[in-house]
Amino acid sequence: MGVRDNPISVRSRKRITEALLKIMQEKPFAKISIKEIVEEAGLTRQTFYHKYATKEDVLIQYQDELFKEFTDYLEEHKIMDWEQIIWFYFRFWQQHSDFVQLLIDNELVYIMQLRFPDYFKTIQSWYFVDSGYTETEAEYLYSFFAGAIINLLITWIRNGQVMTTREMTQLIMEIVDGTILRQMTEVMKSRQTAPGELE
Repeated sequence: MGVRDNPISVRSRKRITEALLKIMQEKPFAKISIKEIVEEAGLTRQTFYHKYATKEDVLIQYQDELFKEFTDYLEEHKIMDWEQIIWFYFRFWQQHSDFVQLLIDNELVYIMQLRFPDYFKTIQSWYFVDSGYTETEAEYLYSFFAGAIINLLITWIRNGQVMTTREMTQLIMEIVDGTILRQMTEVMKSRQTAPGELE
C-alpha cells in the first residue's frame, strides 16, 4: 500500500482540509497561520509539512479530489453527451458552492484557473480521441472551453445562482451552437450605419 493510500495519511489530510475550510469561514485566508490549522486539526506542524508545502496546496489537493469525484461520476455513468456533462458540471459545483464561494471571497479563484489545464489529459482521453483534431488543436479547444466555463461558474456562484442549472446549461449550449453569436451579429448589423448616412 502506497503512502497516498495509507489510512492514517488520508485521515490527516482530511482533518487538515476540514480545519482550513472551517477557519476560512471565520477569517481571511491570508491571515490564517499554519499553527492555527494544525491546532484546529489536532495535528503537528511536522505532519502538515510532511504533506503540504503551503496553505494553498491544501486547497489545490482538495479541488483535485473534487474533480476526480466529478470525472469518476462521468466515467461510471458513461456520460458522453455534452449537454448532460455541462448540466452535471453545474449541479456538481452547486453541491460544493460553499468551497467555490470561499475561493471567491478570498481572491483564490486563480487556483481553479491554474489547475483546470492539468485536468486536460483526463478529458482528452475521453472526448477528444478520434475527434479529427490534432493534439495541439484539442488542447486549445479544451483551454477555450475550460476558461469560459470556469468563469461562468464563478460568476454564477458570485451572483447567487439566480439561474438554475438547466438554464445555465441551455445558455452554454446556445453559445456553443452559435445561436447567441448569430443573434448578436444581427443586432450589430442592425446598428450599423448604412453608407451615405453619416452626418
